[in-house]
Amino acid sequence: MPGLGVRRKWRPRLWLVIAALVAILVSLPIAGLFLARLAENQFVRETERSLIAQAAVFAEVYAAALEEAGGAPGRALPEAAAERFAEEYHPVSPGLVADDAAVAEPAAPGRDMVHPPLAAYARVAWRLRALAFGAQKTTLAGYRFTDEAGQVIASSGAETGTSLSHLPEIRGALAGEVVSVLRFREPLEERHALNSISRDTAFRVVVTHPVVSGRRVLGAVQVARTPVNLRKFLYDERVLLGQMAAVMVAGAALLGFVFWRFVSRPILALRTQSHEVATGLRPAPEPLAHYGVAELAELGQSVLSMAETLTERSDALRTYTDHVTHELKSPVTAIVGAAELLEGAERMDPARRARLLATIHAEGLRMDALLAKLRELARARTLPAAEDADLGAAVARLREAAGIAIVADVPEGFRLPLSPEALDILLAQLLANAREHGARELRVTAGPAGVVTVTDDGAGIAPANRSHVFEPFFTTKRETGGTGMGLAIVAALVRQRGGRVTLLESARGAAFRVAFG
Repeated sequence: MPGLGVRRKWRPRLWLVIAALVAILVSLPIAGLFLARLAENQFVRETERSLIAQAAVFAEVYAAALEEAGGAPGRALPEAAAERFAEEYHPVSPGLVADDAAVAEPAAPGRDMVHPPLAAYARVAWRLRALAFGAQKTTLAGYRFTDEAGQVIASSGAETGTSLSHLPEIRGALAGEVVSVLRFREPLEERHALNSISRDTAFRVVVTHPVVSGRRVLGAVQVARTPVNLRKFLYDERVLLGQMAAVMVAGAALLGFVFWRFVSRPILALRTQSHEVATGLRPAPEPLAHYGVAELAELGQSVLSMAETLTERSDALRTYTDHVTHELKSPVTAIVGAAELLEGAERMDPARRARLLATIHAEGLRMDALLAKLRELARARTLPAAEDADLGAAVARLREAAGIAIVADVPEGFRLPLSPEALDILLAQLLANAREHGARELRVTAGPAGVVTVTDDGAGIAPANRSHVFEPFFTTKRETGGTGMGLAIVAALVRQRGGRVTLLESARGAAFRVAFG
């Protein structure tokens, strides 16, 4: 039958798994920063929100200045827009998305005015121009103020004196709507330095707000600004991001070290230890200095227990082999010698022939008894250990074939951690030992904590033999067919279940103490 083995296929090494986990841990936030379209949208909307607020303030200032300058007829607001502006609060929420498909071309240049602005617009133009230049120094935004016809009366740039009525955002504002749009900037010759005041973004956020007085539109205010660029944002936050990266790298390194220290290194050591046990290089290994986690410590204890068990079984097998060879050598020699004498003796005395045949028969029976005991010992070592048995019931079964008196002092329901079959074998071997020593009574007493005492009234065991009674093949009854295996079987059964059997001092007969736990 071929040996069992692990199916051969490619499997990653533990260090490779750890390295992959650490790499993923480090790369996730980096990939997130470069792929986070959400962040770019947030930059655009924050800029839009700021421009809407500025435009609303400038529109109120523009309307108040016109009223002081004598007013302007303006144009009527559409009904829906008039109702919205009539509400006590009418906030405008940002809604732009940083998508290339949503970005319009740069605005067409201004056209010639259709007619000069009304006198009221001319009177407030200088104030609006001063306001635009002053605000631009701080906000870096561009400002345009138009009259009711979409003609620029003041700006922070060079558009003053032109008409922007052809732009959709201007037409929307003169119809009473707050219009936000993204427009590409003019092509950049080169990128600005990271520490420059330019946001270095390819498009601008443009917000156009109507100037409303009552139910009339007097003009429009347009504010434009580039949103924050992700590259510039990262540069501006470089110290914080560097600290974050350092913490993450340190955390990843710590995670890798902890995993290596508490998992990888103990597993590799256990692998080496198991290989040494399997190959016989070190059949009795020492415990590792570090096992890492509790589960690996339990695995390590299992490896040590396995090594101890293998060593014990190897020693036991060697001992049993030596004993069996020695014990079988005598009967085999006797049988071979008797057979040779029978073959060469044609006129042998009948009495001598009978003695030789009797020798062959007796030695054959002894060999059979030895082999039977060896089979029983092997069976005792392989009986199930995950059961328990009622001692009183086992004593009752023993009485049926005892041949001597059996006295039991066992509480009802007293159980031992042995299978019923194992318990029957244990009691049968103690009974056989008592009978071999001439006992007429066997007493079984159950004590506290799973302790059982078995005594008999036989001849007892000589002091010189007390230390050898549990050794395989040790017997003082060899001439009457003793094999010396009975008490060895008892010791093997009890030891396999974690117990211990002891020969006690007794004034008469033999006394054995069996204890578990």
